[in-house]
Amino acid sequence: MASAEVLLVLSGLAVGMTAVSAVSVKWTALADAPLRRGTVLFLLLMMAGMFVGVLVYFAIGGVSGIVAGLWVAAAIMSASVVLVVLSFLSAIRSQSSVEATAGPARDRRAFVGSVVGLVILNEFLMGWSFSLLSGSLPVGLGPGGREVLTVLSGAIVSPWFVFPMALEMVLTLRWLLASLPRSMGPFLLVQPAVMVCSPPTFHGGIWVTVTAVGASALMALAVAFWLVALVRDQRLTGRVTRYIGSLVGSFGIMAVGLYVWIAFADSGIFAASLLAQMAVFLLAVADPAQYSGTNPPAGGPGSEGLLVSRPGKT
Repeated sequence: MASAEVLLVLSGLAVGMTAVSAVSVKWTALADAPLRRGTVLFLLLMMAGMFVGVLVYFAIGGVSGIVAGLWVAAAIMSASVVLVVLSFLSAIRSQSSVEATAGPARDRRAFVGSVVGLVILNEFLMGWSFSLLSGSLPVGLGPGGREVLTVLSGAIVSPWFVFPMALEMVLTLRWLLASLPRSMGPFLLVQPAVMVCSPPTFHGGIWVTVTAVGASALMALAVAFWLVALVRDQRLTGRVTRYIGSLVGSFGIMAVGLYVWIAFADSGIFAASLLAQMAVFLLAVADPAQYSGTNPPAGGPGSEGLLVSRPGKT
């Protein structure tokens, strides 16, 4: 295990990179200008390059590993500049053209999907690389790669993935909750708490007991919110219903994963549920306009015209 100084430095880096990811999601949700799109993709690709460079170093080791890691990181960062410039030019051309109106909506979906994929990838790479740097995961994937699933799931259930992801959710909701339908609020607010309640993150008896009970209670609470909405005949749009259904589905996977982890000490299914929950959350908050069919406000929360639900509407 790394020293307290190393853990402190890694914690500071994790908080900073998590804040960058949250800001990227905010920019994705609240603005659609080509320059901001390019900036978001550039930042996320740069982060991915740094994490991949760390993993290359651990894969090779020694001075050769350091050199190879720097080259790989530099190559990814250079490619990110080229990709961002090309996407920026493409967006400008599409704006000046008079082609089918479905194009901008399709481009928007592709952009949001790219951001969500990169954010999830970065969080996973950070969890893996920081776990290696802190000494909480073994170097390598075992003989012949037989332990690959164990190592990958260990990176996802590690504190370097779980806690930064929960923080990113909180920051994102701080900026974007008012832009989403009010009926989604309870479910969105439950998600960071469920993320923190990951028993495999630490192996202490108290942590396992408290988080297992907490995760079960929070998942039950989310289902209760849904049942109350149905009983009260609360009108939910199709997209909101799909979000809630996807979230409850990810909770179902998490419940199965929790049982498998307790019974067989295998965190693979539980790790998959964390990724699923993260994808459900990001796909919801990164595109508030999908719930109203209008463009999101450029000014962010607090500006006029926010997509806030009125009583009786979603």
